[in-house]
Amino acid sequence: MHHLNLHRWRHDHTFAQDRQRFGERRPLLVIALTAAMIVVAVATGLVYGPMALLADGRHMASHAAAVDQGAPTETGRWLR
Repeated sequence: MHHLNLHRWRHDHTFAQDRQRFGERRPLLVIALTAAMIVVAVATGLVYGPMALLADGRHMASHAAAVDQGAPTETGRWLR
């Protein structure tokens, strides 16, 4: 049977995960740009007082957190 000659049935399970693909760095760029806009919105809101800018900064922070948590699963390896 097959239990004596198993080397024919074995194969590698690495399917190009070690190579960087196009677009894997874009989530990092999106997070950085969103973080910069959060800082600008909150700082402007604190200086000039409109509550909408503070709320917008908080709202963008929730989006940045969601992208930050979803990016490693989508891109696979950019945080390594």
